[in-house]
Amino acid sequence: MKYEAEVWRKAYCDDGYVIIRDLLVSQLLLKLREAMERIMNNSERLPPSLKDKIFFEREHVKNNAQRYPDLTPEQCGNNVREISDLPLFDPAFAELICYPPLLDVLEALFQSTEFSFYLQIGHPKAARVGNGLLHFHRDTANEDFTSADIITAILCLDEMTTENGATVFVPGSHRVSDEEAMKPRWRTVEESELSPENMVKACCPAGTGIFFSSKVIHGTGHNRSGYSRRTILTSWAGSDVLPTSAIRFPYQGLKPKSKNPAYQEQIKKTFQNLPVG
Repeated sequence: MKYEAEVWRKAYCDDGYVIIRDLLVSQLLLKLREAMERIMNNSERLPPSLKDKIFFEREHVKNNAQRYPDLTPEQCGNNVREISDLPLFDPAFAELICYPPLLDVLEALFQSTEFSFYLQIGHPKAARVGNGLLHFHRDTANEDFTSADIITAILCLDEMTTENGATVFVPGSHRVSDEEAMKPRWRTVEESELSPENMVKACCPAGTGIFFSSKVIHGTGHNRSGYSRRTILTSWAGSDVLPTSAIRFPYQGLKPKSKNPAYQEQIKKTFQNLPVG
């Protein structure tokens, strides 16, 4: 990855997102793919504490049958739709919280070293039966924070294409106040409400990182291609952003780049006892 902090920051400010290729080195990319495959191939044999964090495509299609006239729950088999609290499944995902290139980009976008980890989710999006979101939206409307200074990074473990459901953004749609972005009406924006010419598909090779503001309007398509489109979604909060809900996610609040000795000690003690993957 070529370090281009000013270029990244300008794209993020102008469009609400920035696409950075070669974020994940090949060795790490392979390690993350293998770790996600282990979850997908053993989902039915996981301990109850982890099994509860797996959501299957068959459940999604069953709950939204009116949206899928050409796809049945049975056709989805045991394909996984979402893995919540991903760092609890494998040390490879927990270690990703401290991955230097990821943190370098976040520091450039936040313009601070005091940003904090929020959550990490896995989206396997299986071949032919992987389903995207049912609508466009702003993430801010579903988040409980004192500010909308939240950045999400989609880490692409596979190539992202039109055929396998690339994420679609509406550039510049992040230019609204926090108060506006937090309104419930932005939880659902039907595609018919948007102009096609204002949409951009984030097609990119494996190893790419897509960083975007929680205020930018976006959505994802279905994967009807013959190969998976595995991604890891990881979200981060700005230096002065605090949660306002009772819910906390594993490792939430860690500040991997902080200059504060207390946070540095927290990071050291948190990761020195991780099991070897």
